[in-house]
Amino acid sequence: KNNDPNLTDLMINCFVANNFSDVAWKLLGRYIANNYYLKSITFRSRLLNDSTMSSLFEELSSRGSRSLKTMVLTKAEFGIEGTKSFAAFLKNSHLTRLEISENECACAECFRLIIDALQVEGGSIKSLRIRGCAGIDSISALEHHTLPQLRVLNVDQNNIRSLPSLEGYSSLERLSLEGNWIGRRGYPSIAKLLQKGTPPVKSLDLTFTGMRDLEAELIADSLRRNTSLNHLRLEGNRVNDGGRRAFLKLLCDVSSIKNTCNSNHTLRSIELPRSLDPGLVPMFNYIDIAMITNKAYGGNPRAVSRAKVVETQLCSYTRMKLSRLQLVECRYSSILPQIEPVLLPNVLAMVGDVHGQSELYRMLNATVSDLASIVNKKTALKERMADNESRILTLNTEYAREKSALLVEYERRLAALSAGNLHQTAALAAENSKLQKELEYIG
Repeated sequence: KNNDPNLTDLMINCFVANNFSDVAWKLLGRYIANNYYLKSITFRSRLLNDSTMSSLFEELSSRGSRSLKTMVLTKAEFGIEGTKSFAAFLKNSHLTRLEISENECACAECFRLIIDALQVEGGSIKSLRIRGCAGIDSISALEHHTLPQLRVLNVDQNNIRSLPSLEGYSSLERLSLEGNWIGRRGYPSIAKLLQKGTPPVKSLDLTFTGMRDLEAELIADSLRRNTSLNHLRLEGNRVNDGGRRAFLKLLCDVSSIKNTCNSNHTLRSIELPRSLDPGLVPMFNYIDIAMITNKAYGGNPRAVSRAKVVETQLCSYTRMKLSRLQLVECRYSSILPQIEPVLLPNVLAMVGDVHGQSELYRMLNATVSDLASIVNKKTALKERMADNESRILTLNTEYAREKSALLVEYERRLAALSAGNLHQTAALAAENSKLQKELEYIG
């Protein structure tokens, strides 16, 4: 009311406003509209219902607020009518952060009204949190509008079953769906979002969303080419061996050097459901190591891939352990053919420097036949070229012989065909001459 420049944040709870009359709510709305310094206001403890919302936002809707950037409405009880009053205010506001939580009366239509209002005049909202509203079972309104500045979208603890397309939300960085049992119906849309990388979400919370191994594998597969997601939360889901293995392989695929280089180098944290089973400790340890490597070389994919190859492919013990966990074949002799011969001296030196002489010995001992073939590769290539030239000469000779034989056969058959044709033509002509004489005799 006094437009105090020192008052920038205001919280109103039941101890202050539980007995407010309609007039009091209208006055509060007027004071907020006329204030130049108030930036944040929070309403707590079931103060707001359809009636109080109508009174509070009566003048706020027409005048707007010059300074207000943040509004938090917790444990409210307003439905569609109250939302309509609120939406009228939102259309004239410049809020950058809005939070509505634990509103038992809110529904999908309320959500749509809020989104419709926020997108007016380009939309200034950057953080939107609408959570704990069991009546909200759809957020499809997001697909029909665009909030170009939205960076944080939190729709935790609602009753959402699927995720609409968010391709138009080019600034979205954090998405939280915690507590929404989206199950098999919702995960394909999430996978599609991650696979396309639009919007470039950096943090995704899928805690308690009904994920099982099949969905975990789907999400892991969608992240193979994703270069934006840094943090992924999956606690509270039934992710077992198949899902854990999918994420381990996503982070460091040891089936080949190429696949190791093409693993995901962006994820820095995955919070998977943990287990007390000692047999699962290695799986979690290697997942953690891969994420630590991603974090250590963040922003430099080439350096990350090199570090993973050195630590896994060029260390027999680590490679054997990871191969067993990922259910892939582990043979040292399969490594060298994947390396350019000119790089072999450097690779062998690196193995000795990083993993010690014993590891270098094991590598040389297991790949001696491959090394011999690579050393003689120049001679083998020349021999192969000479063999190819000899085969080309043989093929050309055979072609000429077959062509000559076919031409002789063609001439013979053509002559026979011509002779037969002349003979039959002459016989038919003679018969026609005889028939003509008979016609003349008759008549």
